[in-house]
Amino acid sequence: MIIVEVTFKIDPSLTEKKLREKFLETALIYKKTPGLIRKNYISDLKNNIAGGVYCFDNMLNAKTWFDEERIEWITNRYSKPTLKFYENFVVVDNETKRIIKD
Repeated sequence: MIIVEVTFKIDPSLTEKKLREKFLETALIYKKTPGLIRKNYISDLKNNIAGGVYCFDNMLNAKTWFDEERIEWITNRYSKPTLKFYENFVVVDNETKRIIKD
């Protein structure tokens, strides 16, 4: 599995309520994202940072999703994002009480 951490600066005037609304506006997009297992929206309002943590099935799907067009879309919606890609070999899933090995 691949974890992608995406962060970007947000407008300091964005309240938690407004940011939640913006996140919810886009949530349905991710239901049909090829190879996406999970997306968590994240925020640090104190430091004006938000973003997402994505779990993809493989690097090809992760890199394909975050193409130039997607980066431009994020930039226009919030600001230029920083992306970090990580290999994810082991997951401890306490909901299902499993340890998942990639």
